[in-house]
Amino acid sequence: MAQSRIDFLEPWYEFVPGQGDIFLAELKRELCPGHPLEGLELVPLGHSGAVDDAVFGAQDGRVFQVHLTQSHRAEEPPLPRCRAYSTIDDWVQRIMLPAHEEYRG
Repeated sequence: MAQSRIDFLEPWYEFVPGQGDIFLAELKRELCPGHPLEGLELVPLGHSGAVDDAVFGAQDGRVFQVHLTQSHRAEEPPLPRCRAYSTIDDWVQRIMLPAHEEYRG
């Protein structure tokens, strides 16, 4: 997956080595047949320190912000909740920058 480098701003953070794999494994456990993320090859990008959300990138350039339940089992739709963004830049402008401004408040 070709991806832009994200310069995360608080309260968003890059995963430390190994952490992204843990989030991705949990996401795969929680997905059930029919979930919009089922079957997509995703790359863990980062997570929020203010809410329990993580950001994953797809091969086609889309970015998904996912709220994992941490249940360690398959969930019923619509869980885990996710929002799609067309690009990393779209997510940065619509989510990360406003969250950073509010966090600095």
